Amino acid sequence: MPQINETPFGYEIVFESTVVRDTARRMLEELRRMVRPRDGGFTVLVDLRATRGFTAEAQELVKQTILICREAGMGRNAVVIHSVIAGLQARRMVKETGIAPTLRYVDAALHPDWHERALAWLIDGIEPDEAE
Repeated sequence: MPQINETPFGYEIVFESTVVRDTARRMLEELRRMVRPRDGGFTVLVDLRATRGFTAEAQELVKQTILICREAGMGRNAVVIHSVIAGLQARRMVKETGIAPTLRYVDAALHPDWHERALAWLIDGIEPDEAE
């Protein structure tokens, strides 16, 4: 199951390996319990560096998870990618859930400081490609 941590800015979710239905279902159930609206909303950092892809069933459950977060007040979000396949799948899920305007991708292969770039977007609204 992905590691889910509550942070001062919102939530950080770290995925591992290929995401299958059971993994995505446990994540959905855990986030249903954890995610609560906050004054001013919250942000989400999703770390897909170790993820190689999502099964079709898992993608549907991840989309449900995204919608739960959006309905609870998710504002900015950042997805850290490393795998081309996982990145393409993430882009499709984002498009289908309508959160693209508030999401930025950070390619960990291009940016060793990926975590700082993601946080700069989440906290200060600094575009990841412009972060120093």
